[in-house]
Amino acid sequence: MINFIKTFSPIKICDIGASPIDNTNFIDELFKNTNSELIGFEPNINEFQRLKKHNKKKYYNYAIGDGTEKVLNICEAAGMSSFLEPDLDYLKNFHGFEEWSKIIKKIKVKTKKLSELDDKIDFLKIDVQGYESEIINYGKDKIKDCLVIQLETSPTPLYKNEKTFSYTILELEKLGFYLHMFNNVNTRTFKPTIVGNNPYLGLHHLFQLDCVLIKDLKIIDTYDVEKLKKLILILFHSFKSYDLVDYLVRLLDKKSGEKNINKFRDIISKLEMQKKY
Repeated sequence: MINFIKTFSPIKICDIGASPIDNTNFIDELFKNTNSELIGFEPNINEFQRLKKHNKKKYYNYAIGDGTEKVLNICEAAGMSSFLEPDLDYLKNFHGFEEWSKIIKKIKVKTKKLSELDDKIDFLKIDVQGYESEIINYGKDKIKDCLVIQLETSPTPLYKNEKTFSYTILELEKLGFYLHMFNNVNTRTFKPTIVGNNPYLGLHHLFQLDCVLIKDLKIIDTYDVEKLKKLILILFHSFKSYDLVDYLVRLLDKKSGEKNINKFRDIISKLEMQKKY
């Protein structure tokens, strides 16, 4: 925890596709260690009911999209549910997915454009099973002012008409964002191969990527002190990007006249640093 860096205003976190099925420790670490506020959106009513138990976070039972009513495909595995239909011709090649991707019901849900949200967003997380491009397309004015984006995307379409990793990253580049790291790399093994007696353990084939994007360093160098502090806290608590944070703390000291770098280096000297991949 960097308790010597504090922000005047809360870090605004927006969690789109907030189902608690997936690992959200990277958000929880930030939320519990900083002055943060979180709003989340989850159209699946069962998952929404689970999320409501977090009384310090604010969740809404609708989706972010193009502002129209949509049909949500509820799958056997709740984490596979999407506005898009799973591409079984592709998914059948991998253990478990023929069962998990079965559509068990369809429900109509309302959507709201990201651009229609009142609050600004500092940290945007998107996990919407192939629907990322629509959120980006109808939220560019909000997204361009974000400090950090994490989104899950796939190199190969898992859903019919899904826009893939390359398309999505290029769309975000147009808004000034560049890939900083992969927070998670999900691989899968083609049938009938099994690795380590675990049919769900991947080998090399990339399946889903949790991408973390930030602005170009030339832009970050122009950030004011408050923006820098928020970026530092997000990258430290959520992603353990200690080397980049070192650069940012030095930049913060230069702009603010403070002397934080030695305190920061003392903290990370006690932490274990590991190569991500």
